[in-house]
Amino acid sequence: MRLITQVPGNGTQLADAPHSGHEKVRIVRAMVIPAHGPPEVLEYCEVPDPAPGPGEVLIRVAFAGVNFTDVRNRRGDGLGIPPMIPGIEVAGVVTGVGPGVADLAEGTAVTALTGGHSYAEMVACDARRVLPLPPGLVGDPVSATVMGVLPSALNLLRVAARARPDETMLIHGASGGVGTALVQAAAVLGLGPVHGTVSSPAKLQYAERYGFDGVHLRDGFVESLHAATGGRGVDVIFDPIGGEVRAHSFAALAPLGRLIHFGNASLEPEVVPPAVDLRARGLGYVGYSGGQHALFEFEAVRRTWIEALELVESGRVTIEVTRVLGLADAAEAHRLIESRSAVGKIVLAVD
Repeated sequence: MRLITQVPGNGTQLADAPHSGHEKVRIVRAMVIPAHGPPEVLEYCEVPDPAPGPGEVLIRVAFAGVNFTDVRNRRGDGLGIPPMIPGIEVAGVVTGVGPGVADLAEGTAVTALTGGHSYAEMVACDARRVLPLPPGLVGDPVSATVMGVLPSALNLLRVAARARPDETMLIHGASGGVGTALVQAAAVLGLGPVHGTVSSPAKLQYAERYGFDGVHLRDGFVESLHAATGGRGVDVIFDPIGGEVRAHSFAALAPLGRLIHFGNASLEPEVVPPAVDLRARGLGYVGYSGGQHALFEFEAVRRTWIEALELVESGRVTIEVTRVLGLADAAEAHRLIESRSAVGKIVLAVD
């Protein structure tokens, strides 16, 4: 196992260093992306134990959530620059507190959005992006996911779509982590009816457990949806897939409808109708990124993180972790996501 040293000033980018086995450096283990490529490029390495800077806490990681963002960073169509440690969400225990942090103490069980470097035994994180865990979630793999998919779902509904109670919605990727969170968040907010699409019959059965008013196979979804809505279509579509799915989705929108795009998992070219066609039907085309949203409305997004934690703790929303893999098995987690065979959330057990 080789040693990787951290580049000063960048918590996610790393550089190789020689390792004779005699250096007096505190090290921890992490999964590193040394270069862009397939899942096999992920490498189990030793890295220096991070230290919390001003306004940060150090977290001993118990669980790290796996997200499509991590896959994109590994493949090279995200924001990450190798060599780097992927991962954006964790749960664990605070083991160190940097200057200026007053409301989090060592020994506190927490969940956090790290913004990177989460596939590791230890991670330093902005304390403003860390929340104490209620006792009922401590030690539960779902604790690593509560600040990710559910806050995104709430903000997709409220901020991006500005959905109203009388509107019908469609969620592509209905069996995934965000899809199942979206339909439950809609119920909490008194919104609906909500339809969903999936890519296979097995995923259809899984999604139907979450209270959709209708789940449709993606092949032929436009016709199926028009049949279910009396030919009208839907008012809002949430699409993380892109490509042909997005191109066909505009035909499923009712007049004055909106398509909310928050990803392009298909990696296919984006196809959007000409502006004159959008105007003719009064259609909206809106983009959303949870990470970017937090950059310009941080306090509002932080309130949503707290709200989501309370919803999960109370049992009003369920986030299902369907696979728990070891940290060294991160490549397998990425394969599952890229094969589109995964449902629910995948989590890495670290500690």
